[in-house]
Amino acid sequence: MNENMENTQSRAEKIRALKESLRESEQQEEKRVQIRRAEETVVVKPDTAYRQSTDRQPVHRPPQRAGSQPVPKKKSPNHGKDTPNKGGKKKKKETVASTIRSFFPEKGDSTPEKIRKIVFLMSIVAIVVCGYLVADYYIDLWKARQVTEEIRDIHSIYQEEIPDYETDYGDTEKYYELLDSAKKLLDINSEIVGYLTIPDTPVDNPVVQAKDNKKYLNLNAYGQENRAGTLFLDYRCKFDKVYDHRLMYENSDNLVIYGHNMADGSMFGSLLHYQQDPDYYEKHPVINLSSNYENYQYKIFAFFVVDVDDETATKYDCWNKIDFDDEEDFYDFVNEAKRRTLRINGVDVVYGDKLLTLSTCNTLFGDRGRLILMARLVREGEDPYYGTSSTKANPNIKWPTMYYNSRNYESYDPDAPFTPYPFPTEPTSEEGTAESVSTGERKEQDS
Repeated sequence: MNENMENTQSRAEKIRALKESLRESEQQEEKRVQIRRAEETVVVKPDTAYRQSTDRQPVHRPPQRAGSQPVPKKKSPNHGKDTPNKGGKKKKKETVASTIRSFFPEKGDSTPEKIRKIVFLMSIVAIVVCGYLVADYYIDLWKARQVTEEIRDIHSIYQEEIPDYETDYGDTEKYYELLDSAKKLLDINSEIVGYLTIPDTPVDNPVVQAKDNKKYLNLNAYGQENRAGTLFLDYRCKFDKVYDHRLMYENSDNLVIYGHNMADGSMFGSLLHYQQDPDYYEKHPVINLSSNYENYQYKIFAFFVVDVDDETATKYDCWNKIDFDDEEDFYDFVNEAKRRTLRINGVDVVYGDKLLTLSTCNTLFGDRGRLILMARLVREGEDPYYGTSSTKANPNIKWPTMYYNSRNYESYDPDAPFTPYPFPTEPTSEEGTAESVSTGERKEQDS
């Protein structure tokens, strides 16, 4: 009986152990299920949401044929690659290229559109070309100023070494010696024949002379290409031509020097102020001209504008008059200049005075205009400023015919009062020679 009881207890304990084992297995399985559900909730939540939404609104797909296989989607070569920058650059290049192409006539454009594009492109080309020309012009001006300043420095340094003394040659022939400044300038260019300055103005340049009047139109004093050119003496003029320290020829009666009217005021560009500023002449009435051997001083007595192509009764080609036939020829020439001068002054001119003529372009008559300054050599012992103050506007200017053609209300009166050169012993105030003070009074005023 006891054996039966023990067997019964052992079976009961085994059953209890088995139940507990099953319970633990169920608990573990339940935990695994919970963990799996938790993982599915975190990882597959979007897909689950999508499935839930599609469950609520089922998508109707077309039926597939029997036996057919679903076509897999093609993956792009860049699938999964991060290429936003490359795509953006490509798109930008295409946009720029298409924008540029849109400026050119295309196959589908209408005729007015093609014309519009052609006109636009021509305008762009014109702007680019004009920009280049303007830049090239001012670069040339800058280069010309550099050359001028370099030569100016050389001239000013060695000009200070010029001895200040007078030599009485008596009956002997004058002995000519090169100035120190000329020696240095001739090392730069053997065709330099002098140096021209108008004190306190930008005119401060070497003067060259060639075998014609074209060479230095676009060459600087070094002989280099430059649109500003340089000042040059008319090839027909004789100006201190010396051989073996002796003068070969007498100097020309009228030395003619040409220079460009540059926009920046270089060369003869500043001469325009004589035409435009009524006070400019009184401030700058004197011209200094040095040859390679001597220093000369001139005083301006007339400045005016002429028509270079004038073939009418008002023609005055003063640049072609290098020497005078006689006294009458001389006075005809200088009195014609006085009739045309823009302002009347008290500078007298007499037969035998050596003349200097400066010529530059002027826009009053388009490309036919020339502004002329005419001066005479200052005489020995003369005050160079005497007769240059108290000037007044010329009330009866003799202009070229071209001037009156565009101004019918103006005319020249040949019968108006006029005091010709040479001045009478006491200048009359009627014509307005503009100055009657003596040299001593002038010096007192200047001091």
